Amino acid sequence: MKKTNIKKKINIKNKTNSDKYFVGFGLSLVVTILLNAIILLFKEISTNVMSAMKSALGHHWTTHGVILIVVFVVLGFILSNVKLKTEWNSQRMLKYIIWAVIISTVIIAGFFLPNLKVASAIKY
Repeated sequence: MKKTNIKKKINIKNKTNSDKYFVGFGLSLVVTILLNAIILLFKEISTNVMSAMKSALGHHWTTHGVILIVVFVVLGFILSNVKLKTEWNSQRMLKYIIWAVIISTVIIAGFFLPNLKVASAIKY
């Protein structure tokens, strides 16, 4: 009986359809996470952007969500068809996603932190 090594290291180099979609949509997720923070800042800073987003689809959060979904899907398919020279595995992709979430959180928290009111300062 022939022995096989079950513990194989998997490196994704856009070899199959699932591999290329993993890379494409993983990178698209990273971009979309960061774009979410940027859109939020622009819409909170600019009344023109906020009113344009309200008038576009009835509510600014609806427009915000639709923009993010469209960017995620379109960019995912575009990046899935790009030949990348870098080797991608799940650990590397997870690091990119985690860093995008951390950066986005810092951007949003940094923007809203000065406006945060401490619960003890509120008088009932």
